[in-house]
Amino acid sequence: MRRAGAWITLSGLVALCGAVLFAVAEEPKPEAKPAATEKPAESEKYETLSLRGKIVWLSEALSRRYGIAVDPDAAKFDIALESPDGTLTPIVKDFRGRGFHLDPKLHELDWEMLVRRFPGSPFVQVVRTYAWRDGKKFEFDYWCDICAIPMYELKECECCQGPIRFRFREAK
Repeated sequence: MRRAGAWITLSGLVALCGAVLFAVAEEPKPEAKPAATEKPAESEKYETLSLRGKIVWLSEALSRRYGIAVDPDAAKFDIALESPDGTLTPIVKDFRGRGFHLDPKLHELDWEMLVRRFPGSPFVQVVRTYAWRDGKKFEFDYWCDICAIPMYELKECECCQGPIRFRFREAK
């Protein structure tokens, strides 16, 4: 008897679920917007900008400027360029942006950056960097005197594994 009762309960449950699903399927659905899967038109791919400011840890700047408490594990997670008016522009950590995560000396300089801003993203991608020192504009990279190759982050030379140094060349 229990088995028969259990089967009736189970079949009743299945029928109830079917009725609910049918009722939900009959409700009009709001018009769904297509996901942004299409690539932007070539002319809308990105905007090239020149920005100026200091490199800051984004978590520190959010705390200082807005009182936002960021989790300790995110303290050294993202960097941003803080403009003189206080605008924070997050920087993508790629082969050009990674150096600002690795070398704290870079946070002491005044920067001008040529960046790409992509539609819908607050992050920018660094294309070229200039450091301002004593009122003059300098191109910046790390340089290996032995191999004569530029690099964009503080590490051993990619070629000879020897030391590299800051290189500032006055911009034309």
